[in-house]
Amino acid sequence: MLTKEENELLSQVGPGTPMGEMMRQYWMPVIYDWELETDGQPQRVRVLGEDLLAWRNTDGVPAFTQNLCPHRGASLYFGRNEEDGLRCAYHGWKFDVNGNCVDMPNEPSTSNFKSKLKITSYKGADFGGIVWAYMGANQETAPLVPQFEWGLIPEEQRGHTHKFIQECNWMQLLEGELDSTHVYFLHSRVNKEDSPKYGLYHPGQTAKFHVINKDYGMMYGAQRDEKGSEYWRVAHFLYPIYGMFPAVNNGIVPLSIYMPVDDNHTLHFGLRWHPNKPLEGSRRPKFELPEEPGVLGGPGPMKPEQKGKFFANWWPEVNHETDFHMDLSAKKTKSFTGIPSVRQQDAALEWSMGPVMDRTKEHLGTADAAIIKTRRKLIAAAREFADAGTPPPGSQNPEWYTVRSCETVLPAGANWQEDLGPWLNAKTPEYPDPLATGRTAA
Repeated sequence: MLTKEENELLSQVGPGTPMGEMMRQYWMPVIYDWELETDGQPQRVRVLGEDLLAWRNTDGVPAFTQNLCPHRGASLYFGRNEEDGLRCAYHGWKFDVNGNCVDMPNEPSTSNFKSKLKITSYKGADFGGIVWAYMGANQETAPLVPQFEWGLIPEEQRGHTHKFIQECNWMQLLEGELDSTHVYFLHSRVNKEDSPKYGLYHPGQTAKFHVINKDYGMMYGAQRDEKGSEYWRVAHFLYPIYGMFPAVNNGIVPLSIYMPVDDNHTLHFGLRWHPNKPLEGSRRPKFELPEEPGVLGGPGPMKPEQKGKFFANWWPEVNHETDFHMDLSAKKTKSFTGIPSVRQQDAALEWSMGPVMDRTKEHLGTADAAIIKTRRKLIAAAREFADAGTPPPGSQNPEWYTVRSCETVLPAGANWQEDLGPWLNAKTPEYPDPLATGRTAA
């Protein structure tokens, strides 16, 4: 349970808030690289409570620029992206990717007014199929983008599985990612004997948790008995918005990203990669609904373009307005919830907490150890940055992000950190332990 002050500190990400200012020391993943064309139409985005335009100049350089022209306040969305600049449609004022005014055609040629004017424009970078924004104060000395393995390998070994707006605070979504025991409830099937497509199954619905502090955040192992051996699910929290749930025994590693749009909206990215093998199928998000409720599929189809909104093409049709397509017949006989897929099952419960969860009224148990520790780490980092300017963990260390997760079966009493270390730290392409069962799919 948090105090009201702690809950607000944790949840609020706008300019001037402790968490928002801390977040601005990290690169934020914002938009797919294929959504920004060179000299193409700018895209409306909102990041950490700021309305921005994402665009790519003539040289292919991305940037995130304030939406409104400083002249008369007209939106630059309606302007022209041409000849290495964004030109306002109202009076032709033009700005480059650094926010400099490079042309002011309605002013006399003798005027030096344009040299005195600069607008907010944040540095952008392409990495791993995503365009990232750095919103820190010192744009000239931005660190490298976090060096996740999926951005360092060939494109064919990486797949972007989903992206959609969730209408609630970022932290309650990240907390869901860190919650290892909900898996065999929310995502389970009704009958053990049924196909795994209807949901997951494991007889051990409790687990022993091992939560390990790491420079990049935290590693946590959930340990369960497995017929004389031990079944392990090892996952990570990485500062400030990443949850890496367990990879399965084919060696494909997943990552969830919860990018705070503002206090009440989150952009959820999902992706997966294999360290040394091409992935089969599409490497871009799919939008089909599964034929029957279970664990298959992503967020489903998106609404038609929501003109005038931020992230206009990423608002899901399956949402709280449709009760997440809960199928009551399937809920009785097949799927624990009757909700079509894992992503929608998570979203239904997380959105149901309200736009911002009131953590002053919750009651946490031992199974919530990873959530409790993550909250403490984030609150401490925000306070230390606000009070002393201490760079938040990982913001200056992009190399810390090259890690993996796993699920596997080990002999009883094995040293799980030592045995799994080479895989978890991306030192070997070999998935650990040939006895791994892929239990989450069976």
